[in-house]
Amino acid sequence: MKKRRSHRFLALTLASIFGPSMPVNADIAVAGQWVLLGDVAPVSGSAASRQIAAAPLPGQRMPLSSEFIEAQAAAAGFPIDLPDGQMIWVTKSASAVPTSTTPPAPQQKVPPRHVAREGEVPVLVTDVRRGDEITSDMITYEPMEDGRRIQGLIRSASVLADTEARRTIRAGEPLSLRDIQPLSILKKGDLVQLIYERGPIKLVVNAKALNNAAKGETVRLQNLQSNRSMDAIAWAPGEARINTPYLSQEG
Repeated sequence: MKKRRSHRFLALTLASIFGPSMPVNADIAVAGQWVLLGDVAPVSGSAASRQIAAAPLPGQRMPLSSEFIEAQAAAAGFPIDLPDGQMIWVTKSASAVPTSTTPPAPQQKVPPRHVAREGEVPVLVTDVRRGDEITSDMITYEPMEDGRRIQGLIRSASVLADTEARRTIRAGEPLSLRDIQPLSILKKGDLVQLIYERGPIKLVVNAKALNNAAKGETVRLQNLQSNRSMDAIAWAPGEARINTPYLSQEG
């Protein structure tokens, strides 16, 4: 009896995050990086090419509600009427991903342009704005002014790997740890796949990032199907994951 209550609570909790349960139709397979309106709705012309959601990962499936599809069609000038409460499932074949026999070469983010001599510190060769990624072609070494003291002074360009500017930084300025922050893998306004996975259960919905977040940081997301907002963990570019504590409890 305790197990039955646990399963019912899990179902109610998932419904509050991902939306209510809906009837399932045959899957619709897509090959590109986006789900187009014409893939899931009877529209034609330029409206059929309208991008409405990021495609699921290869070999996975993703639900789109009939209400969400109707709203997208209406915005494209094609009002349609789908059965209320219907869930359209979209899949992406693993074979749809182009393969390459040559693996991409690893990219070193910020190697120093030359070996620093005594008294030199890394500086930028160009101005950067807040939120800009600091890349290797922006870095060089220059002598530090005698007698100048900077709290948290950065003395090695390796510290700048996978970082972005926390404020506007002018070219030639010595850099402080207060000037940088971990590189955001999700930016405010990005379209994100929100994933919940536990054992055999895996749910994926489309969401929009409401703030910037580095890998492992908390990101606030808006579910594009239910318009609910929730917190998740920034996992990878275009991907966040959710696993709330009460969903991982047993019993």
